[in-house]
Amino acid sequence: MTAKRTLAREDWIEAARAELIARGISAVKVGRLARNLRVTRGSFYWHFSTHQELLRNLLQLWEHSNTRPFEEALTREGPRLGHQEFFSIINLYLEEDRYDPAFDTAVRNWARTSKAAAAAVRRVDDRRIDILHRIFADLGYSDPEALVRARITYFHQVGYYAIDMQEDPEIRRSLVPVYIRVLIGPSADAVSAADPSRGKVSTDNVVIETEVSAASQNGRK
Repeated sequence: MTAKRTLAREDWIEAARAELIARGISAVKVGRLARNLRVTRGSFYWHFSTHQELLRNLLQLWEHSNTRPFEEALTREGPRLGHQEFFSIINLYLEEDRYDPAFDTAVRNWARTSKAAAAAVRRVDDRRIDILHRIFADLGYSDPEALVRARITYFHQVGYYAIDMQEDPEIRRSLVPVYIRVLIGPSADAVSAADPSRGKVSTDNVVIETEVSAASQNGRK
């Protein structure tokens, strides 16, 4: 009996994503997905010619959905304000709504055994670091310091998820001002964007108290 087209292609990709996150790439099998979706295996082949095609689409979904929010940090209209761009990235990590760290971790684990997944991870890592690099340049840093600060910021966040850090969300949020002071450093542009008399920088979800010191006014090209 011919399977009916009761599901969209995206339903299979989403089912594969959920299985990847929950159980790893070894569980992303056509039979298991069909059982989860309560359809026959034949339904799968209305949408995909092979299992590998599904996996390619799953990687494409990850690259797009988990990198687009980072891209959007640089697409605001108006002047390029580094501190606003940086806060947009911080909020991605804090809110975890537009960016899915569990999806990231699952794909990184997959990359240990798949050349295609490993290549995708390298592309995404390079792009995100490039975005952070541009943000630190907008904060007033020149190279190589802008690049190094971008790498430190990115590597520390990847590490946070890699070691499966268990931390109360309120505690994590309370530490954000300290993280920002450490990661941004004495950026002249970040300080000048603040109220110079009070040293306060605000964003939608975070208010940062910065120390206006002599160091913050020195030598950023």
